[in-house]
Amino acid sequence: MPELYLIAKISLVASVFSFLGEPDEIFEWYRKLIMRLPDWLNKPLGSCHRCLSGQAVLWIFLFTQPFDFFGLLFYISLGIFLSQIFYIIWNL
Repeated sequence: MPELYLIAKISLVASVFSFLGEPDEIFEWYRKLIMRLPDWLNKPLGSCHRCLSGQAVLWIFLFTQPFDFFGLLFYISLGIFLSQIFYIIWNL
């Protein structure tokens, strides 16, 4: 259960960081900087909230949990799903 709470926190932080890169927000300069990179690199670095959340959950899982392929798929899927939920709430 604490792992699910960790996934929710990671997804929330990654989503908010990505949202704050939008125009007229505090991290707009960072978004402009990473947009010079190719898509396969700029999306997981913050231009896509789902990509950033999935990437963050992936690395946290790999460094903190014993490897389990289905656990890895579950963690990443849940992180991306929660990121999309936060995106919907952010844009209400």
